[in-house]
This record gives sequence, structure tokens and C-alpha cells, in this order.
Amino acid sequence: MADTIAGHIRHNFIEQLEQLKTAGVLTRQDQARKLASSLDAIMDKEGGMALIYDHIGDIVEAGFFDDTQWKDPDVLNYSLVGGTLKAGGMNTVYEVLSELRILAIARGRLESPAMTAEAARRFLEELVVVNLDLLFPDASEELRNVDEATRRKIENLFAWLKHDFIQWDRISRRLAKELEQICSQRPIVTDRAKSIIRTVREQMADQITTDRMTAGPGTKPSSEDDAEGRANGLPLYIDALYAPSPESVNRTPEEYEAHIANAPEQLLGEECDALSFTLRQTGLSSAFHALMLKRVSDMPELIGRLLGLNDYGLAELKEHHASITRFISFACRPDTTRFVYGLAAMLERNLLSRQPVMTGLEKLTDISLHPDVAAHISASRPDSRCTPLQHLFADTICMMGQPLGVGQGWNPTCQSARGMSLWSRHAPGKLLDLIHTAASSNDLEMRFEGQLLKASELPEGLAKDFDYNLDAVSIALVPHLDRIYFEMMRRASGRGEDPHKWVNPAMYGQWIHTGFRTPYNYLYNTISRYDAFLRLFYATHHPEYNGGHDLAYPNPVGIFLTAANGKLLGFHAVSLLRVARHEEDYRIYFLNPNNEGRQKWQSDIQPTVAGYGEQPGESSLPFYQFASRLYAFHYNPADSDASDRIPAEEIERVTKIAKNSWGASYTWQDVPEPIASPGIT
Repeated sequence: MADTIAGHIRHNFIEQLEQLKTAGVLTRQDQARKLASSLDAIMDKEGGMALIYDHIGDIVEAGFFDDTQWKDPDVLNYSLVGGTLKAGGMNTVYEVLSELRILAIARGRLESPAMTAEAARRFLEELVVVNLDLLFPDASEELRNVDEATRRKIENLFAWLKHDFIQWDRISRRLAKELEQICSQRPIVTDRAKSIIRTVREQMADQITTDRMTAGPGTKPSSEDDAEGRANGLPLYIDALYAPSPESVNRTPEEYEAHIANAPEQLLGEECDALSFTLRQTGLSSAFHALMLKRVSDMPELIGRLLGLNDYGLAELKEHHASITRFISFACRPDTTRFVYGLAAMLERNLLSRQPVMTGLEKLTDISLHPDVAAHISASRPDSRCTPLQHLFADTICMMGQPLGVGQGWNPTCQSARGMSLWSRHAPGKLLDLIHTAASSNDLEMRFEGQLLKASELPEGLAKDFDYNLDAVSIALVPHLDRIYFEMMRRASGRGEDPHKWVNPAMYGQWIHTGFRTPYNYLYNTISRYDAFLRLFYATHHPEYNGGHDLAYPNPVGIFLTAANGKLLGFHAVSLLRVARHEEDYRIYFLNPNNEGRQKWQSDIQPTVAGYGEQPGESSLPFYQFASRLYAFHYNPADSDASDRIPAEEIERVTKIAKNSWGASYTWQDVPEPIASPGIT
């Protein structure tokens, strides 16, 4: 692998290393910096880690870490590694080298008086466990703010650790928990979960086979001990994709299809029950699920059993079985497996009983895709045997069924993802019309203050280099929504108030309240009248001060997005979905469209996605913690007469958190009214 490094880069690295070895006291630091620059040019290249690791002993012995915070490996803290890696520049270079040094110690290639091989091994194991987002990148907002070269260095480091170090059985419990947390959010795009499952299956085949329940795949555990016995839960997720039912074990999808072609109805029913268990437990659909759904598409009772439908879903299935059969025939394939779970979720929302939805879906099966849209969908699925239209239809079903499962990928398009989620929940007919228009014309039109905005006539939006590794609906829609949103923001800027006051109702729908508040003054980069801002938010959104009311519609709010250390990253669009009491505390439940709802916002502020009353796809925080990150919200002006009842100590608590995190980036002052325009977020 090392030979893939260009000759001049390799030569420069060796030369700088030799010069550091012979450097005197006065020139050592300068030579170390030159070597670091050479290493920087290697780390993001294929084979770079192998070349560096081959010379790690010489690098350490030459004094590369002398006079740095990485000098003594025994005092390093594994919990700080992730943040340092993401920092970029020389911090990333030194941190990567530090991990390779510790790996060499763990492997016995390098001796250290300060760290034993066992201590090095434990350090790396803990490092991997607390940085699973780096081992299996999650495209979260924090990683999206990392430059591409730094991301490649991080990916190469963890790929090397994955290749040379990780003992998967030692972290199996944490991996199972990670899969549980990812799948509990029921994302439309399940690539990250599947990547973990695929890796675990390859690396732990013997262990998984040993720990799999005696009852076999596709069978509900008879006790918690049984479930724990499945390698701490990992076999459930592996079975969900590779052996979700007794008859699928040791069969390829092609063999399974032939096996069930003439199977008796009793066996089909037993298979449907087993397939339903993994589907509903994990939210993951496999090729076996898709093949069975096609097999029983004319048998509504077995469809219901396979999808695990509740009473609402069964009623919807009974009423619209003929249409559902057509949809299955058109788009359900082993290459569109997520269609299966999406269909189950859509039926339980009773959307087919809405005429605009039924009409929109039927029209979508007959459209001619614009060649560019078809090409983008095909490019994102290079190995698929399905047509681009089949992928679009399948993902449309998912979007209808999983409005909180949409994600923005690596694109800075949280507003567009939020919009699709809002429309799916509250205007599904409109969303289908947008999909139809964008997919067939590769264009989109929206009105803003009486003027028609045509996406194809507008400059590019926030996504300069669009990443098409998304669901097919997002591929068709988001490039146009992004341009339109950017243009709306441009036209609404310069009015002395935050442009979102006008853009959000125009973009999302007239149900967005006309009241709007932010404490951020763009002209002066200051925070002003923050206490009044908080009081109004509590008065309009907290059940103890607004008469006990919850939200009628999601509120498209803006937050100050922060990294795990509390440092400001920028502005971010989320949807405030509801406020409810969980045990003793009121919590805010919200949609974060950044692909991962658990991103830590500070050492003691981390949204949860399960365990605190969350519905699939929701994140939640205690009310005061969410309030400490808020920068803008909509409200009904008629609901704002209780702000003087908010306890002063509550306002002080939230203000202290804010000032000690994102607030450190701004000047705080009092002015009569904030003149706000936080820019295009």
C-alpha cells in the first residue's frame, strides 16, 4: 500500500525524517514542523497510514513529540481525541501520529517506559468506542463542518485501526447499542447501520454463530437473557439483513425466491411472522422481506402479518389492497428493500385514504423522468438492477411513511430536509406534487411575495458541490429547494429583521405563525434582550405558562449549533415538534435533519433519541437545555401575555448555559429592539 504514495512525496518524507534525526537542540522544533508538513501531505492519501506506520518507531525516536502536548502517552485522554482530530491542521496531524504510536506500543512494535502494551490496547479500545461516529461516519453537522482533507485523514486512521487493531468481540456490546440507537430513529437511508452490520458480520462470524439463539433467526426472544445472549444483541441486526426467517438461513435471495414460489400458505404465514419480527424490531428491510412481499402481494392477510400492521394499517390495507398490489408490483425489489418498511409505516398513517396522496402516487408510476434526474439517481446506486423511477417511487413511499426519517446527507441543506419532513406530515399531497414536478422537469417553481421563483433561473444555493448519496426523493427535490430558499433569503435580507420571518411561511406553508423573535443582531454581531427572548419562548411554548397547550403544527426554529465542547459551529434549522412531560421534567421533542439526532452539544447537553418518550425519528432535550441553544422561533402573538410569570432563576439558568457556550462568540448588550439577520443558515 505504501507504494501508492507519489515518489516525490515519499522522498520528501524520508528526507525530513532523516533531518529530524540529526537535528540539534536549536533546530529540532523547526525540523519537527517540517516533518509534520510532510506527514500532512501523506495522511489523506491511499497508503499513507501504512507508510507512516512503517516508520513510526523512527518518528518517535527522532523526538517528533518532544515539546508537544502529546509527548507522554500515559497522560493522554482518549475522550479528547475525537475533538482534536476534527480540529484540522497540525492538531490533526499530531493526533493521528499519536494514535499510530499507541497502536505500535499495543502491537509490541514500539516500547515505551510510560505506557505498557496492555494500557495502549485499553486506550485504543476506549477511543474506538467513544468515536463510533468516526469509525462509521454519520454525516452529522459537526463532521460536515470538517474540511474534506481532514475528514480523509480521520477516515484513513480509523480504516487502519479497523484493519490492524480492533478486536470486535471486545466492543460488541457497544456496537449493538449503537445499532439500537441508530435504528430507533428509523432513518429512510439506512446505509450507516448496514455498514456496521456488514463489518461486524465479516469480522465476528464465528462469535455471532456461537452466540445466536438456539431458537434460530426470525424468532422472538423468549426472555431478556436470550436476547442478551445473541452477542449482546448483534445477531438481531445481522439476522435482519442476512437471515431474518428460518427458511432464509443459508439461502441466497435468489434461492429463497425459488423456495417460496410454490410454498404452502402455512409456511408462508410462518415466514411472514418471522420476517415481521426483525422488520418491526429494527426498521431494517432485507432482500428476503422484499421477495416475500412480492410473493404474497395478492394475499392481504399475509401482507398484514409480514408488515406487522396495527389496526389502522390493516384497515388501510383492506380498503386499498388493489392499489397496494400495483405499488408492490411496480417498485418492490431486492434493490429497493426499504420500500417494505416504508409501506408499513405509510399504511399506518392512513395516507392512501387521502385522495391527493392516492392520486399523486398513481401519477408517479407513469411519469417520464428527466434524463438528468434519472442519471443522478442511477449514479447514487451504481449496482442496482432497478430503474431510477422504481427507486424514486420506493423512496417516495418511505418519505410518506417516515417523515422524521429524512436526512440532509453531507449537504448544508437542513432547511430543505426540514421542509420535506413538514410537508410529508402536514401536506403530503403538496409534497407529491413537488416530487412529480421536479422529477419530470428537473425544475421547480415557488412564489415569494407574489413573484414566481423558478429554480433553473436562479444561482446555486448553499450546496456548492451537491452530494447525491441521498434518498431518491431528496436527489430530485433538494437541489431546486436549495436554490429557491437561498433566493428567498437574499430577497428578504436588508429589511432590518431576520429574513426567516418571511421566508419560513413562504417556504413551508401558511400554518407558520406570523410572530417571530430572535435575540441576535446581525449588524453588530451581538446578543440583545436575551431575557425577553427567553421569557417569550417559555410563555408561548412551555405548558406551565401557556395554558397547558401543545403545538398544533411543528415550529421551524433555528438553533445555535455547537460542538461537544460547547463551541459555536453555526446556525442550524430544526423542527420543534412537541413539548411534553416525561417523568418529572418537561422535554422538547424535535426533528434534527442532520442524519444523527444524538450529536453532543456540550459535555452535559446531549439529545437523546430513545428512553425519554421519543417517537421514532425524534430527538429530545429538557426544555431549559433546548432553550439555551435557541436563536429564533415563530409564535402566535395572541399567546404572549404570560412572559412576566417566568421565574427569574429559570431565565438565569438558561442564560448562564448560553453565555458559557455559543454566547462566548458574541458581545452581549441591551438595545431597544434587536435588528436581526442571522444570514442564510
